[in-house]
Amino acid sequence: MSKIERSYLCVHGHFSQPPRAHPLNGSIAPEPDAAPFQHWLDRITQTSYRPNAERGNFQFISFSVSEMLFKWLEPNAPETYAAIIGGDRTEQDRLTQSPAGNGLATAYNHIILPLARNRDKRTQIHWGIAAFEHRFGRKPLGFWLPEMAVDLKTLKLLAEAGIQYTLLAQKQFLDLPEGKSGGPFRVELDGGQSIAVFARNDELSSQISFNIHNLGGAGHWSQAALAPLRKSNGGGLVLLATSGETFGHHFAGEEEFLYWLMRYEAARIGFQTITLDHYFLAHPPSQTVHIEDLSSWGEHRGLSHWAAGYMDQYQDTTWKGALRRALDNVASEVDRVFEEMLHPYGVHPWALRNQYVSVLLGIQSASEFLAEHIPNLKAEQQRPLLLLLQAEELTQRMYNSYTFTDNRLDSRQPRYAVGCAAAALSLAQQATGEDLAERFPLDMAVVTSTSTSVTGSDVLQQALRDFDIRLN
Repeated sequence: MSKIERSYLCVHGHFSQPPRAHPLNGSIAPEPDAAPFQHWLDRITQTSYRPNAERGNFQFISFSVSEMLFKWLEPNAPETYAAIIGGDRTEQDRLTQSPAGNGLATAYNHIILPLARNRDKRTQIHWGIAAFEHRFGRKPLGFWLPEMAVDLKTLKLLAEAGIQYTLLAQKQFLDLPEGKSGGPFRVELDGGQSIAVFARNDELSSQISFNIHNLGGAGHWSQAALAPLRKSNGGGLVLLATSGETFGHHFAGEEEFLYWLMRYEAARIGFQTITLDHYFLAHPPSQTVHIEDLSSWGEHRGLSHWAAGYMDQYQDTTWKGALRRALDNVASEVDRVFEEMLHPYGVHPWALRNQYVSVLLGIQSASEFLAEHIPNLKAEQQRPLLLLLQAEELTQRMYNSYTFTDNRLDSRQPRYAVGCAAAALSLAQQATGEDLAERFPLDMAVVTSTSTSVTGSDVLQQALRDFDIRLN
């Protein structure tokens, strides 16, 4: 078989939604802008997740799904949920106990990992892997980085956790080999470790992400864009990666584009469709590359636009830096009292927090969890510890990527993050009896933007009202 006949196409869809539920009770208030549906999750399920599941698209693509979305789909759209889970393994994989599948793990709370503290990186990776194993019944080979945001420290922690590969945009590589192959390539890490990294085709991924309605359908686009690439590339992998909601939600009806591309049109021009897991196992990395540290798939160079924001003639997002400092201070306060309360028991606080994922996933009750890890606790000793573990989970939630990818201070996602922070402080105060909220309103008072008259103080007060949280 000639080299040109061994050409492969993989499409990876990352499916996720911003968190919308009440930080403490999990309820979702009606969202009028989702009409004619009551909630956005209902609407997007009907326009994207369900049609893609019914078309069998999850059986042919690589995909990652945020845990928040899975938690909603499982009880509210069980048939769609089951189709996604079932799409991970082919019948051959199930019969042969292959370690491969279609799914990849991802950060549990969809945090921009390079901007997180190291112990939070570890928690997000540990929780994300545990959630994947719980839902799919196997260990993940790959891991989707939210926003494709990467640094070498995150890659090292992924490798230490047993993850074998991730995927990045072409522009995140410093020395991508000639040609347009998607890899995988090897990235060397400190301590003699390494991890494999796939490279998505940025140009073609952007065409699908932002212009799919104007591509003339899967057949025309395959002939126009993919066929010439196959001839010039001479084999290897072409990787397309985009938001999964592109197919049906962002662009109505385009789950059909994905269906026809993966079922018929790619093969018609000589491509074999494949998942990242299967390609990785058949083609281990042979070339070493270097990546741009602290980079993402976004338009802006680096990660400062999510860490500190920016100001130009169109908008002011510098509120992001002030909000992040306020959230950091909340996390530090909760962490401090968590460490202090666990100290008499001789338990490592961050190891315990990592194991708490069994409660989050419903594998154990909270009381069973504490009885296993800190035996012989009395009931009055259990309650404050459980409140602080809940507070720790809330501090993780407030850093979800949507808090910082939303560019308006007066929008839903910053308010949700502030609500999580307030809820975490409220629980920590109940656990300790300490007044921990004195600093938070002061920090929020300096969160301002010239793009809106709404201030951080307004956002805090709105969050307290919306979620019925008391800080004193």
